Amino acid sequence: MKFKKVKVLALSATLVLALTACSKQENKDNMNSNPSSVEKVESNSNNSNKMDDNKAKIDELMKKQNDILASHDKQWQVAFSKADKSSAEDNKDKGYDAYLKDLVEKAKDELSKEDYELLTKDVEEIAKLEEEITKLKAGNESASNKKDDGAVSTKELKKFPTFNSKDFDGNDVTKDIFKDKKLTLVNFWFNGCAPCVGELPKLQQLNDEIEKIGGQVIGINSEAKVGEEDTIKEAKKILEKQGAKYKNITIDKGSELEKYTETIMSYPTSILVDSEGNIVGDPIVGAIDKEDKYKEVKEMIEKIIKDKM
Repeated sequence: MKFKKVKVLALSATLVLALTACSKQENKDNMNSNPSSVEKVESNSNNSNKMDDNKAKIDELMKKQNDILASHDKQWQVAFSKADKSSAEDNKDKGYDAYLKDLVEKAKDELSKEDYELLTKDVEEIAKLEEEITKLKAGNESASNKKDDGAVSTKELKKFPTFNSKDFDGNDVTKDIFKDKKLTLVNFWFNGCAPCVGELPKLQQLNDEIEKIGGQVIGINSEAKVGEEDTIKEAKKILEKQGAKYKNITIDKGSELEKYTETIMSYPTSILVDSEGNIVGDPIVGAIDKEDKYKEVKEMIEKIIKDKM
């Protein structure tokens, strides 16, 4: 199991927006008439290269964190069963390792002394890696600030991030997916997340029920990027096995959506989006496969849709 996506608390909370584009000829004319344009382009190129290098290093460090979690998968399943919204909120400003430590402490009574000590050591190793990730991310933020593009904090985000992607069948998908439904539950998951996979049948059940009143469920697999066919193929097998037939979409690389997924600390996480693309309420953290949680979410969706009528 890869707990890859609980990694991202250490990442920047900004969404980097695209630079305004110009044609090759316009760009060439501008640089010829203004030497400083050449310097600016070269500077931005150097910053981009540095950011790419740092991102590759970050990915490698995160892989090491994932390997630590996977090496004691059974014990970490106990700890991650304690994940909820309060855990995420309490630790969102402290760091990924603090979040994991909090989960281990909450699960202490359900762990043997040996397993508790094992996970505590895992957290210590992950903390060392997290420190390196934070430094690299700070370098990327500095490089990004030197560019001309704007940024928006996810804390201020009211609209669902824009994207121009594809569903798992290769069809084009944009934010228009929301406009014909009164409310959409967007579920963020990934292939190696056991709680994510475990709740898929309940999400299908929820989709079937709220479709009757103008709602829908869509899935976004945060590992499945456009063009990464092996990951998409694996995800489709999981969905089929779990009987989940609602639409799932991939993530277009470099998009606001990709940046947004990097701010998600705990998986699975779901958010509600209205027909105009507005994010409604707070994120739903954790799986909804338990009957009480399922009922709570379903009734909340029904109330929101009713209030919009």
